[in-house]
Amino acid sequence: MAVDTDLEDVNQTTVYIPFDDSDDANTNGIPPSLFPERDFHQGCQLRFQTCKAAWGKCLKRMQELIHSLHAPVVESVVEQVRKSYTDELPGLPYPELPVISVASSSTSSSLFDEISFRLEESTDELFDDLNDHFVTHVFPSDCATITGTMKTIVTGFVSRSPTGGQVPSDIKRKPSASLAAYDIALLEAWYGAVCNARDDSHHRSRLVIVMHDFEQLEPQVVQDMFEICSLHIPCLPLVFILALASPPSPSYIHATYPHSMLALLRVRDCPFPLAEKSLHDILLETFFDPVFEPDIMIGPTTIDFVVEFFTRHTSSLDGLLSILQLAHMKHFEEPLSVLVPAQALGRSKDASRLLLTPDAFPFLDALFARVHKSALIAPVEHATSWRNATVDLLLSSVETARDTFRMRAKLFRVAFRLVLLVQRFMLVHGHKIVQMMPDLMCLALRGRLGGVYGHLCSIVRNLPAAQLEDFVQDVHDFFENVPEDVKTEEDEVISRVETAHKMFCREENAQEISDLLGNWLSDYFKLRIVALEDAPLWDIWYTGSTPFPSELINPSPRASILAGLIHPQDYVSGEQRNGDDEDGDLPDISILFKGYLESAKMINVYDWFQSFVVFLEGRKRRVEKTRIPDGADGTSRTPSRKKGKQKQVEDEVVSEDAGEDEEEWLVEVQARFIRALQELDYLGFIKHTGRKVDHVMRTVFDSPE
Repeated sequence: MAVDTDLEDVNQTTVYIPFDDSDDANTNGIPPSLFPERDFHQGCQLRFQTCKAAWGKCLKRMQELIHSLHAPVVESVVEQVRKSYTDELPGLPYPELPVISVASSSTSSSLFDEISFRLEESTDELFDDLNDHFVTHVFPSDCATITGTMKTIVTGFVSRSPTGGQVPSDIKRKPSASLAAYDIALLEAWYGAVCNARDDSHHRSRLVIVMHDFEQLEPQVVQDMFEICSLHIPCLPLVFILALASPPSPSYIHATYPHSMLALLRVRDCPFPLAEKSLHDILLETFFDPVFEPDIMIGPTTIDFVVEFFTRHTSSLDGLLSILQLAHMKHFEEPLSVLVPAQALGRSKDASRLLLTPDAFPFLDALFARVHKSALIAPVEHATSWRNATVDLLLSSVETARDTFRMRAKLFRVAFRLVLLVQRFMLVHGHKIVQMMPDLMCLALRGRLGGVYGHLCSIVRNLPAAQLEDFVQDVHDFFENVPEDVKTEEDEVISRVETAHKMFCREENAQEISDLLGNWLSDYFKLRIVALEDAPLWDIWYTGSTPFPSELINPSPRASILAGLIHPQDYVSGEQRNGDDEDGDLPDISILFKGYLESAKMINVYDWFQSFVVFLEGRKRRVEKTRIPDGADGTSRTPSRKKGKQKQVEDEVVSEDAGEDEEEWLVEVQARFIRALQELDYLGFIKHTGRKVDHVMRTVFDSPE
């Protein structure tokens, strides 16, 4: 083949190996099951599809909530851009450069995409609400120097056609007759062409520049950029949007830049809602909403990890989405999670045909055991009941468990939202409540919210008449808005609330009403706010107290690399190991790393190579000793009786062959040493120094545990 010829050619620096899809013809990309003893052949693939659907439903809900959180900020930014050159203070000695700062530490990366879309879209001109501006994005990597910064800004605009779209690639500007790419006069000429093409004599189109990660920009470069741009307004209607990760107070802009530069700017703030409030709203409206039903209900351990990661590491909504996606993926490692949706295995005939195959028997046994251990089947003689068990009966029991869990979870969410309503009412009227939202969620999921709602019900019993009337009205309105299936299940408590409402209309004793209402609410909360683990087959639809795989969201690459180099056997499957000798299984890079840890700051490469040779020679001798000796296979070994010159010639031939083998082996060892040394260099463990050519310097000195 041509590829083999190119690989053997020492003059070739680069070899192109075309992709051959025949190598992946028999692979489906699905990893093997972690629990093969209770899984079936198509289990991983079906769970992957189920996980994708469940996460897609949850993701769509959270994206809608994030979009609703972004909407006020986007509207404010768009309005500020529209009025940037029309709503100015009169009598200023010079025009100010409009700057809009957006504190985006807790938002999603889609915020500025939404802002760009709103600014560049065309709306109805009938109401003079045309948003047909130009937007370009600038990142810290583009702003190493003022020349590069101005080139990025100017090129981001002039690369577009004045009538819309990108400039055709076949149009070339003559360097001798054109302005430099970083000259702002080029942008001014381009904007004049835009106004002429659009017949925009009032210069309504704005040139919006979004500065991402503004804190990472060099302050001196930013200062020069603002001073240059301020000299060309309002001829160039430039507007800067600064993406700030720091909080609005104290202001990073006012703390970093001098007053002489700030005097050129007109800064307007568009802060994002508080990070913790955004997190609480998303969790509440996704997993504790009476109307929306997620396929998977997260447990208290996942909520605890989300809150800790959000408050201690990064308050980003993108991180929240990643954590919840990992929680879904972790949950669907369990083989029984394939039964999350209704008719997960298809219709009854398809499910029976799938589960009655021999490779599905372990899964069927595990499902049969779980169903019989649950409360789905009345206590009967199990010694005879299993004889009548069929696949349809098992799947029917799972459907019953699904409906039971769904309704139980929905009633749980309704009761929890009522607790929040009562708590919010008490806070408005001056009562002290110390529990935070995530704490209430975790306590409710663990079934330990009795102390909270007990305290709230005791306050209800002591409410004065004026407050009690408002409270009864709020509870009455709450149950008016719950879903119809919830009204059917909660008919008793709704009738009690109706009774309390009618008693107020008859002007009966307020203390009697408050006592009755407090007792009713206490009984209702005690009935509904219980741990979801009590439901049959709960672990199919609920993550429970399963530990969150934190090592996936916050890995430690340094510790992992050190552990892999020191103990490579832990990362190799049992089939790939060669006996019990750990040193015999060490790869070349681990052999070098052992000497690396035992050396000083400077390492002599020749000494390092000699120790590598000694190690390999010792391992070679051990391998030769363990070989099967001659005659062990039953053949007789007779001593040679040759004498004289014939024996001497044969010994010389053997010694020559041994010398050639030894020379080839040394060349191989040198190649292996160089390759392992380059791997350590690539990982950053060694540093070359110009003082001693035959020495390298260590970069890692901490002793691994």
